Amino acid sequence: MNTPTAFKDRLASELSAMATATAPASVAAAPVRRLRVPLMAAGVATAAAAAAVILPSVSGSGASPAYAVTEEDDGSVIVDLNRPEGLPGLQKQLKELGIRAVAQQGDKDCAAGYPGGWALAKAVLTYPSDPGKVRIYPDRLPVRVAEGSRPSGHDATADGNKKRIDDVQRPAPSLLLVADFEKDGTVRTLTDWVVNEVPSCSLPGRREG
Repeated sequence: MNTPTAFKDRLASELSAMATATAPASVAAAPVRRLRVPLMAAGVATAAAAAAVILPSVSGSGASPAYAVTEEDDGSVIVDLNRPEGLPGLQKQLKELGIRAVAQQGDKDCAAGYPGGWALAKAVLTYPSDPGKVRIYPDRLPVRVAEGSRPSGHDATADGNKKRIDDVQRPAPSLLLVADFEKDGTVRTLTDWVVNEVPSCSLPGRREG
């Protein structure tokens, strides 16, 4: 019987034709859009990230500087000493400002005792509420040796005039700042002396009486 076979063949052919006619057209792949960040913008972003990391290490900590030196409008210089490691920088800064100054840490075992100099109340002012702070008036510091330390001899110059020996040989006196610190590193006292010769060590504070 050929009828069923012919029917099946015709049905298969028609179904095949229908499938071909209704097959959806292939969808073209959408182009991929690449976002290109300008090189300059990327550099700015990198720099901002770097600044965010660096800035806290510079200004983010709450620790105060080891020392500070401030020039005032009246010509005075304010010194703020906070920790022992600030002494070398403090001395260097004062010398750069033209002040003959030496800053050293007091030594309670110093055999030389207290500095062999004198204090000048009008040249260096202290702050009782802030032991590490002093105000220096450079124009009030002596530029010659104190009267009491001058020898009495004279030396004749080539033009016949006489000069005091110490005016020729002795250097100008220096301002000596002697700091004493607590166990935690904070300043206990900061005393000032004017000395003809800077000692290798000094007792901290002032002599009693």
